[in-house]
Amino acid sequence: MQDFYLEETKSSPKIYYEAEQNNLKIKGESYPENAFDFYKPVLDLINKAILEKGELTLITDIVYLNTSSTKSFMNILDRLEEAYQNGKDISVKWYYEEDNEHSYELALDFKEYLELPFDIININ
Repeated sequence: MQDFYLEETKSSPKIYYEAEQNNLKIKGESYPENAFDFYKPVLDLINKAILEKGELTLITDIVYLNTSSTKSFMNILDRLEEAYQNGKDISVKWYYEEDNEHSYELALDFKEYLELPFDIININ
């Protein structure tokens, strides 16, 4: 696998996959016009990484997700949960700023829904 990088825009987060460490980093705000299309290559990358390496760490620093981005993120987390349930080494590290209640509440909601290792980390 190769590194993968999408530059942050006004409405989409920076996405960076580090092949050597097998880390997928998503940072910023997410409200692209079509979140499902935007996140499709990310989901494809996750599927390939899990298939080839059997592990993945998702590292997020999400400031804001709109409704369709939240659904797309849920699809990503569902795929990670499925891999975890099948014995793959999967984890999530969700970073948030203390004053960003939206990101923190979202992380709590996601964590409650999943069984995979899910750390919520205050960056302040």
